[in-house]
Amino acid sequence: MKRRLIKAVAVILLSLTMATGVSVSAGAKTIVEIIMEEIKENSREIENVSTLSSDKIMLGEPVSMNGAVKGIEAEKCTFGFYVRVKGMVWMTLQSYSSKSVCEWTPSVQGDYEICIKVKYKTRIFKQYYDLRVTEELHNRSYMSTSFVQQGGMVELAGNAEGGFGKLLYGFFYKGADSEKWTALSDYSEACNIRWKPAAVGDYDICIKVKDQDEQLEKKYFRLTVSPVLLKTPCGFSVTVKSPISSPYFWQYSVEDEGVVQAAVTESAPQLDEVRAYVYREYQFTTQSAGRTVIHLNYDTHSGRKYTLRYDITVDKNLNYKINDVSGSYFDGELPQAEQHTGSFGIKVANEEGAGRWRCEISDSLVAEEAQGSYGEEDAGSFRFNVYREGYVTLILSCSGVSRVQDRYKLIYNLYVDKNLKVTLRDSDGYYLEGEALPELTE
Repeated sequence: MKRRLIKAVAVILLSLTMATGVSVSAGAKTIVEIIMEEIKENSREIENVSTLSSDKIMLGEPVSMNGAVKGIEAEKCTFGFYVRVKGMVWMTLQSYSSKSVCEWTPSVQGDYEICIKVKYKTRIFKQYYDLRVTEELHNRSYMSTSFVQQGGMVELAGNAEGGFGKLLYGFFYKGADSEKWTALSDYSEACNIRWKPAAVGDYDICIKVKDQDEQLEKKYFRLTVSPVLLKTPCGFSVTVKSPISSPYFWQYSVEDEGVVQAAVTESAPQLDEVRAYVYREYQFTTQSAGRTVIHLNYDTHSGRKYTLRYDITVDKNLNYKINDVSGSYFDGELPQAEQHTGSFGIKVANEEGAGRWRCEISDSLVAEEAQGSYGEEDAGSFRFNVYREGYVTLILSCSGVSRVQDRYKLIYNLYVDKNLKVTLRDSDGYYLEGEALPELTE
């Protein structure tokens, strides 16, 4: 049909040319030939065959738009590149130009539409593409502690950064020697669950997170569930002195050794003012709840006697309380009971734009934060006292100024032995990019 139309137009034009007597010299194109060429040029079958380097990229990566045309030389065309967030207003990346390649790096994740236009004279050929810009998914989930007693509760917290669209969390566990995983909670938007393991033993925990693009990241943990333990004892001591010239020493007795037991250590002689003394440290450990009295007696065998009486109550957590101290002593000031403690510290970075660090301790009977205030330059310095043998989890977290969620979180699972020495069992969390988790200090 198109060819018939072109021939008809050519015949009409030829007739007009002959009627008007128009002629051209040899070798020159006639008006008819020029018009026929123009008609032929405009009737070409032209196709926009432009391409996009990828239909899905990570945030921060560039996408390349390559303008191409089929049916005519590309040199005769110009190219335009346009983008918009789906459903929003179009933005021009490049107006019509002979440049056929355009590279663009999105600054925000989302679903975009790309339009590449090829223009030939007054004709425009469009090609549309979908582009998804996503972020790499990072699983920052954590477990509240790596040790619980049977019947105790552990918190599993799903936390992720990046990804695309809605995030879903799944919580799974299995016995350490088993191959079969069991779902505590299958994939859902719920990012936090509490669980009480029924049986004693070691468990493997897996927290999974996936996004709308089916990116899937897993994070594994080991949980130890122990039999219910008796409360570990708390220790305190009383130190007394006796003249080095005396052959006699202090004697002690406890009215109820089922509540408190004692051991004695003796130090080298020390000079106190003008006299030399031997110091004896009586170390007491709590055994069970109850009330008892500790007696310390010293007889000089020269008519002088000294007595000390400590009235003590031990609660169900094996914490002790000194109800009353009475008696007589060399210098009139009665020796006080001092709690046995160990200590350790940690120093975390203070990044500009982040909030103040805060601290949580799983078992205040085993350890607690040392009292005291810190200046701004020491806002990330923490000291802790340890009181008795046991497991304890230390959690340090810091929120961003403009973010509700934690910007940084550090989890340290610790074991304190009977000598109050602290050992790091394992650690987890997320900290300054590229920085290792801070180490514990003496």
